[in-house]
Amino acid sequence: MRIAINGLGRVGRQVLRQALERPDVEVAALNDLGDPGVLAHLARYDSVHGPAAFQAEGRDGALVLDGRPIKLTADPEPGAFRNAGAEVVLECTGRHTSLAAASRHLGGSVRRVLVSAPLAGNGPGLLPGLAPAAPPPPVAGAGCASAHALALLLDVLHDRFGVEAAMATAVESYGNDQRILDLPHADPRMARAAAMSMIPAPTEAAACLAQARPWTRDRLEVLAVRVPTPDVSIVDLGVRLAREATPDAVLEAFRAAARPGLLEILEAPLVSVDLRGRRASCILDPYLTRILSPRFVKVFGWYDNEAAYAARLLDLCGEASR
Repeated sequence: MRIAINGLGRVGRQVLRQALERPDVEVAALNDLGDPGVLAHLARYDSVHGPAAFQAEGRDGALVLDGRPIKLTADPEPGAFRNAGAEVVLECTGRHTSLAAASRHLGGSVRRVLVSAPLAGNGPGLLPGLAPAAPPPPVAGAGCASAHALALLLDVLHDRFGVEAAMATAVESYGNDQRILDLPHADPRMARAAAMSMIPAPTEAAACLAQARPWTRDRLEVLAVRVPTPDVSIVDLGVRLAREATPDAVLEAFRAAARPGLLEILEAPLVSVDLRGRRASCILDPYLTRILSPRFVKVFGWYDNEAAYAARLLDLCGEASR
């Protein structure tokens, strides 16, 4: 599978790192407005995930990784990859998130576009799942990391017990859409210094799930709170079940559904920093599972909102290219 990455921010660079580890993926081209030397430095060194296994050098027109040049352009508009030999474009700029804008990547060798965000206007969305997925549309959004974790938690509970209603709170690490120090923002809470407060934040997780799992529409509400950590998040999900359950039955359902690298079970009472770099989209915390009554359960799922999200983007690219 030949991919191109548009935007080398937090998501794009993590996708690049992981793509270079995968024998089934070839990075055909990159596009970013940044200075090539700075982009090479950031690809090699990361404050959260540590140094990469490869050497990186920025040259005019290329990012050279372990001696292999990858074409690098600086085009502000979609369309730079049509003659690059890429089959799938990963749109990671955070700017071209409408169906119309993302579709402008199509043409030439490019047959699919996957946006690393929910598509604006309730466009087609893909989320990871435990069952085989239907063929994706040519352009789709990949939702958000909290929606990925919730999708897996809800899939297991709905398949085994039925879900009548659910309420979730995503406790998320801060992100680049926040401020280092107080600075104007359209959302007054998001205008405040990210590392100094717990900040209630907007989230599109419920909308992502309604698009990819239509049965959740009008049954699920999701809130989010950003906290002063740079990576790894946790989602707290409370569910009213259609059928009665016990704590053992809930844990057995997750153990039966677990899949390495996608849905895992926490092996010890760990904290967020211990889970940095894990690529499963949801790591159920069995130590926090609670049942208030036979039909009301609360479960918690951890996820590295950078590493796991990037891993799923590449997996979804593979599905899109088939």
